Amino acid sequence: MDLPLDFKTAMSQWWHAPSLDVTERKVLSFLPFFPTPDATRKAESKMVELSKGRSLNEFEITRTTEQVEEELVVLHGYGAGLAFFYRNFDGLSQVPGWRLHALDLLGYGRSSRPKFKIKAKDKYEAVHASENWFIDSLEEWREKKGIEKFTLMAHSMGGYIGVAYALRHPERIKKLILVSPAGVPRDPWVVHEDEAHPPSSGLGSEFTSTQADTTKHSTKPADKRAMELKRPMPNWLVFLWERHVSPFSFIRYTGPLGPQLVSLWTSNRFSLLPKDEASALHHYVLGLFTARGSGEYAITRLLAPGAYARIALLDRINKLAVPTLWMYGENDWMDIKAGIKAASQMRSNGVDSKCVVIEKAGHHLYLDNPENFNAVVVDAMRKTE
Repeated sequence: MDLPLDFKTAMSQWWHAPSLDVTERKVLSFLPFFPTPDATRKAESKMVELSKGRSLNEFEITRTTEQVEEELVVLHGYGAGLAFFYRNFDGLSQVPGWRLHALDLLGYGRSSRPKFKIKAKDKYEAVHASENWFIDSLEEWREKKGIEKFTLMAHSMGGYIGVAYALRHPERIKKLILVSPAGVPRDPWVVHEDEAHPPSSGLGSEFTSTQADTTKHSTKPADKRAMELKRPMPNWLVFLWERHVSPFSFIRYTGPLGPQLVSLWTSNRFSLLPKDEASALHHYVLGLFTARGSGEYAITRLLAPGAYARIALLDRINKLAVPTLWMYGENDWMDIKAGIKAASQMRSNGVDSKCVVIEKAGHHLYLDNPENFNAVVVDAMRKTE
């Protein structure tokens, strides 16, 4: 296997790795208004202190030419951080009257990384306890900020957490924008555990597909493309999953081999970006993956092997009464058909909901096709007003 980084470079990155603060700031510096404000916007990176010695990392963008009337909160996905949306902040912050708050979830990015402890008697109790671990910190952040209601845009695992938050605090959400959310479809093998079928998932394509692959226009329906990406999970991976072994542990414990392993993903995922941006993201991701393990351990409590939710969102959204926009990339490995079904199910309950597919984009549609992605989100923001 050829590695994108040679050993000498990997050793240098491991030995002289910059802090996560530095790498995050480098990615965000590609914005035209950070660290120096422009004529209409200013941005600030801050730590919002919570109880029990915890804090959430926030990147706040404020328009300086008018009063704040609406709030947009942005949540990242599993293993990611708020700077992943650096190609969206410029476009989204041009909507008059809106203030943006991008957050690192508790246990991710530069937010506090407390030890992840869940006391539960069964898997379903573990699901609710894990959800509350994130929900409680997000709600405390909202209280600290004095925000009454907000629109929530969240990607992948962040989207799952966003739905859980909205179910618990519906009075705080004006609209949900779910970007390729995790945990929507039902897991067929959990329903029929006695059947001898290994769990399957499209998760593997996240680590093998290049950005060139995900930004190609496909002639096949998006939901059919997603089904084709599904592959059986190997038994050893199922074994580790059920014992809550984090994939990032391997990167943390392999020393100078860590940067080489990270480069296998970053060199594929950011292959079409300008070299300076791709390099900055690689160093940022390396910092995210090698930081102390914390919130990452929730995924095996929330999702079964194969990345299906242990309690599917499709079985919970009948209680979701806030307007919701579901978004997917046409080459997404997530189950787009489930998103379409979820939107239809919500409409049948009298809730404003629709599903949009962004062309020439994969699971990270906000990064693959930021222009089209931003246009759809801006339209949703304006309709929220």
